[in-house]
Amino acid sequence: MAHALKVLIPVFIGALPVIAQTAGPSRNDISKPHEVRYCELSRNPSAYNHELVRLTAFVTHGFEDFQITEPDCPTQRFSVWLMYGGKAESNTVYCCPGEAGRETRSDLLTVEGVQIPLVRDPTFQQFNELLKKEHDTTVRSTVVGKFFSGTKETVDTGTFWRGFGHMGCCSLLVIQRIESFEPHTRTDLDYTAEAGWYEDEGCKWASERDLIHVSVGNWNGAAQQGIAQQEKADQGQTWAFTNPQRVAIESLKLLYPGQLPALHNVKKTSARQVFRWRSENKSVVIVVARPYWLSFYAASSSVAWVTTMVKEAECKQ
Repeated sequence: MAHALKVLIPVFIGALPVIAQTAGPSRNDISKPHEVRYCELSRNPSAYNHELVRLTAFVTHGFEDFQITEPDCPTQRFSVWLMYGGKAESNTVYCCPGEAGRETRSDLLTVEGVQIPLVRDPTFQQFNELLKKEHDTTVRSTVVGKFFSGTKETVDTGTFWRGFGHMGCCSLLVIQRIESFEPHTRTDLDYTAEAGWYEDEGCKWASERDLIHVSVGNWNGAAQQGIAQQEKADQGQTWAFTNPQRVAIESLKLLYPGQLPALHNVKKTSARQVFRWRSENKSVVIVVARPYWLSFYAASSSVAWVTTMVKEAECKQ
C-alpha cells in the first residue's frame, strides 16, 4: 500500500513565557510517553492502561463524537474516546452528561484516581479553535495523553472495551498535550467525519437502512473499501478522479443489479456531491466525496472520488 506520508506541522507562535507560566504544566513537566500505534493499542488495551502514550492518528469531532482512530487498522469493537486534561472541556454533545456548552471545568480532570494536566500552549489553542470552527471534522494529529482501557466485556458477538465516552462506548485517551496537527488548507477535500450520514433522504420516511458507509472511523473495516478505491484510481482507473457520477453509478450496480438508476444531483461542491434516485416508494441517497483522510494513502496529491454513503429510505405514502 502506497502511503503519501505527510509531515505534521507544529504550530509555532513566538515565545510566550507569561502564558507558559499560567496556562498549566510545560512540555518538560510531562514524562516521556510510550510511542504506540493505534493498531498496537487496539490489540492489547490493558497493556497500556494508565500509561502515558504518544499517538499519531486521526482525531474526529462532531455530534456525539470526540475520538481518535486510524482507517487502515482493521479493528472491530475497539474505539478510543478523547477528553482534554486539566480544566479544559471540548464542548462535545454526547450522553451522558457530555460536555455541551462548556469549555472549562472547575477542577483538574481526575480519572480512576489519576489527575491529568494539560499543556495549554499555542498549538493546543489553535487545535481547539479548529474544532470549534468546523463543527464536524477530521484532523491528523500527534497527541500525548493518559490512556484508560476501560472494562473488557465479552459477549456472543465479540470482545468490547467500554466505560467512557458516548453511552460508555469506548476506551479513553485524556489529552495532556497536542504535539502537532495538520492545518486544513485544501478546498478540494472533505474534512468531515460523518461522511454523508446527515444528508437528507429526500422524503418523510418510515424506515431507513445504510447500505454503504465509508468513514475514517473504520467501523467494521469499511474504511479499507475507500483505500482500495484510491489504489485502483492510482493504478489506472483514472475516471475516479474526474467523474463522481460514474463513481456513484458503479457503486449502485452491486446493490441494485440489473437496474438503471436515474440519478439527480442535489448537492455539488469541490469536495462532495450528493445524488438521489427515486425508485417506486424508495429514495436512495448516494454521497460521493474526496475524503481528507484518503490523501494520506494516495500516490500523489490527487484524491479519488469514492462513495462514502448509500442509504435507502422507504418513503411514507
